Parts: sequence; structure tokens; C-alpha cells
Amino acid sequence: MIKILQIGMNDTLGGIESYLINYEKNIDRNKLCFDYVDMTAKGICFQREIEENGSKIHNLPNYRKRPITYIKKLVDLLKKNKYDIIHYNMNSAVFLYPLIAAKMAKTKVIIAHAHNASNDKGILKSILHSINKHFIPIFANNFFACSELAGKWFFSKKILKSEQFFIINNGIDIEKYEFDLEVRKNKRKELDINEDTVVIGHVGRFSKQKNHDFLIEAFYEAYQENNNILLLLVGVGVLQGEIEKKVKELKIEKNVIFLGQRNDVSELYQVFDIFALPSLYEGLPFVGVEAQCAGCYCLFSANITKELTLTPFSHYIEINNIEAWKSEFVKFKINTEVRKNVKIKNFDIKENVKKVFDIYKYTLDKER
Repeated sequence: MIKILQIGMNDTLGGIESYLINYEKNIDRNKLCFDYVDMTAKGICFQREIEENGSKIHNLPNYRKRPITYIKKLVDLLKKNKYDIIHYNMNSAVFLYPLIAAKMAKTKVIIAHAHNASNDKGILKSILHSINKHFIPIFANNFFACSELAGKWFFSKKILKSEQFFIINNGIDIEKYEFDLEVRKNKRKELDINEDTVVIGHVGRFSKQKNHDFLIEAFYEAYQENNNILLLLVGVGVLQGEIEKKVKELKIEKNVIFLGQRNDVSELYQVFDIFALPSLYEGLPFVGVEAQCAGCYCLFSANITKELTLTPFSHYIEINNIEAWKSEFVKFKINTEVRKNVKIKNFDIKENVKKVFDIYKYTLDKER
């Protein structure tokens, strides 16, 4: 059995959390052991589910407040439990502590996994990322990325061309998200939404990256031409209060519904007609894969990698072109028939779990 320590899971739902829980649910526990680190001492997303699966969650000091203690404790943890692999899931290269600790502990395989293609954390953190990414290969010996764009933002050309670099798809349970007309009808009834109402959906935490402010403006412009449209916002986050205030100021609160953090997102995709993701940046977003699997008409920011194009219903629009976004919202006509035959390849979680296991085994055999 290969013992792997997964690092990067936070206490709020995001891309890394979705990636890890999807793999956690589908690994062969006779071949792989996933354990996790709580990096912030706040608990991690899906903690109960992870522990019920038999995986361990190790509590360490907050890495921001006590970095030296954090590194020492992580070194001790890696040595004591004799992990074969440390897999560090990263949104940026600002904090390299897990990689440093793994190198100090002489862990055989040290993976740096890029999950983002930019950030909005300010000038200082952008500079730190630009500097620190050059130190990644000093500590890590294998390199993952969710997309080519994310790989380019994190790693050198030399790494990208090497045998130590791998693109890892954000696998999902395809069957769970495939379009289901009955689910659509029942969920719309539950949410009191008419069948002829065009529903625009968005799934993502309320942060600058997701660009909710722009989405509200584009929806408002569309609403002036067609008031039989709704915007459903799924997620929570620090900017939610600001967005709720903006919606009230524009007097569209009856047509913009805040659904919070949900456990029925796969069903909500069936309700959506249009999926809108005007993000300032992404790695390769899970939600974009899920929405396409459900057959949604997808509108993505032009800043998002074209690797996300999985169906003919995916379109990319410049994020400052409010007229183009509005036009797409207004001209859309509901047609559930075209959604029934949508098939997504290469993102089936079961296939990707097998691929990742083979990569883990290959990297470990190479270092032994």
C-alpha cells in the first residue's frame, strides 16, 4: 500500500477541496492510503466524511502564525508515519513550508500540484509567488497541474517538458451530473421556478476571483430587456454581503436568489439553463466540467483556459464586455432536448483515479 499525505485542504469549499474529496471517495483502499493535514487549525472541509472513510486528519499549528513550529511538526509527522508521498495542493507558491518539511524529512516523492493560473491576493503575494516558484524544484521532485495554463504559471519550461510533469484532470462522477429531465422538473417545482423561465446559474465562493460584481451588472442589463430570467448563486464567502447589497440597490432581489452552500449542486445544474463563470482567473474549474456534463449552455471568462471546452455549448467572452454577456443571457432559448446526448470524456473520476494511482506508483518506483 502507498501512504500519501495530502496537504492543501482548507475549511471552506473550493477547487482543491472538491478535487480531494472526489479522489478520496474513489480510491482503492487496498492500494492507497490518503491522510490529510489541517493547515489552519480550524478543521477542514468534509472532515466528518473523510474520517468516516477511515482516513486520518492530522492537526498542526497554524502555518501562517507559527511557520517554524509548523515545519518542525510536519517533519516529525512525516518521519513517524513513514509516508511514501507528500502531495501538496497549491493555489500559489506563496507558502512552500510543506515542501520544505518534506525535503527535510527525506520523503521519497514530493509533489507540487498547481491548481490555479493566477491570483488576486495583492502585489506582495504576486511578487512572492513569482520568486518562490523558482524554489519549488529545489524541494519537490514531481509536478502536477490541473491544466497547461496552471502549469505555466507555476513551473519552468524545463519542468513542463520533463518526465516529472503530469496534467491531472479534475475528475468527477459523470453519472451524478448527467442531465435528467425529471430531476429538473422536480427541482424547479421545489424552488418555485416556472418551466419557461430562463435560469442563469453560478457556483463559486464569493471572492474577487469569481467576479460576482460583474455578473450582477450583466444580469441587471439583461433583466431590463427580459424579466422572465433568474440568477441563482450557489456558494458563500467574504464578499456575499456586498453582493447582496448591490442586488438590493438595483432592485432585482426577486430575481437573484442566494442559495448558500449546498449539498444538492448536481441537481441544481439540471435547473440551470445557462452556467456563467466570469472569473478573473482559474486553473481548470470543477464547476465548469460539472456544468458541461449536465448539458448547460456555458459562458466562461476569456481568461479561463480553453482546455475547459468539453462540449459545443461552451463559449468564452471577455470579462469587460458587459454587452456580450447581456446579449447571451437575453437571446437564449430553452431546449432541453439538446442536453440529453451530451457526453464528457477524460474527466470520469474512476478513470482518473486509476491514472493517478499509476503515476503515484511510477514516481515512487523511480525514487526507490
